[in-house]
Amino acid sequence: MAGIRRDRDHIYIIGDRGVGVFLIKMSPIRIVRIPDKEVRRFGKENNCDGYAAVAALCWRVIADHRAANGEGKPLEPENIVGIASLAEAGAELSNLEFSFGTNMSATAIEAVRGRNRSLKMALCYLTQRTGNNLQDAVLLDDGNADDFAC
Repeated sequence: MAGIRRDRDHIYIIGDRGVGVFLIKMSPIRIVRIPDKEVRRFGKENNCDGYAAVAALCWRVIADHRAANGEGKPLEPENIVGIASLAEAGAELSNLEFSFGTNMSATAIEAVRGRNRSLKMALCYLTQRTGNNLQDAVLLDDGNADDFAC
């Protein structure tokens, strides 16, 4: 991918309808899975396409990080809706529902975690120093985000 600097941990975010969403941090290897059932539940509870919503949330993590490092602007709410709409409409960028790649250190992930409450559990697992390399995460909402502590 053009423009990705190799001086930070590389992260891939992959969404595949019927399978789930994977956040993969390369060094040290950490893989977080948000199962298809969880993505669909999140979509149903929020009256939206779960994959489209998670795609927009994941892109916001990347945009927030880039903005914090002077490498771009944070996403405005209407841009987040636009990304979700593209994903929901099936804009084909690959044979996956969506796939993003970026470089972010564990410290950078921790810094944006508070602004991304729905992905809090996934982002916490992604920065774990010990434990399983594959973790299932739940998408949190205002009713349970504060209950989960990293």
